[in-house]
Amino acid sequence: MGLKTENKIKMEGGMSSMTDLVFLLLIFFIVISTLISSGVNVDLPQESTSTSNDPKPLEVNITSENVYILKTNKEKEIKAKTYSELEQKIKANIDPLKQTVILKGHENSDWEYTVHVIDIAKKNNYKIALKDSDGDESIK
Repeated sequence: MGLKTENKIKMEGGMSSMTDLVFLLLIFFIVISTLISSGVNVDLPQESTSTSNDPKPLEVNITSENVYILKTNKEKEIKAKTYSELEQKIKANIDPLKQTVILKGHENSDWEYTVHVIDIAKKNNYKIALKDSDGDESIK
């Protein structure tokens, strides 16, 4: 009995898609290398140094007695005790170009006073930076 099957599974890999991929990569690298060698100018950002004319951001300190002290860019200190008073004074004294509030809270102050400052900043689309006692800042 000579039973012979015609359905044999061929284990060959199709290399045509792999060669297409290799040629596409080769073309990509050739184009990129000619652009780089032809001297395409790219303007990279430069480090900016702050000068004395740059306005300082508004700094809000919360004391251990839960009193807000605002330090403006003119080194003037303004006190506020209530949320509405704080919001008015921040809006009146914030620099319109920077619109950044630096928040520094005393470790014995209540957390809700910190949340008030963050709430005012978020409501008015101000940037806020939290400053710890060492002076490190993180802008959010």
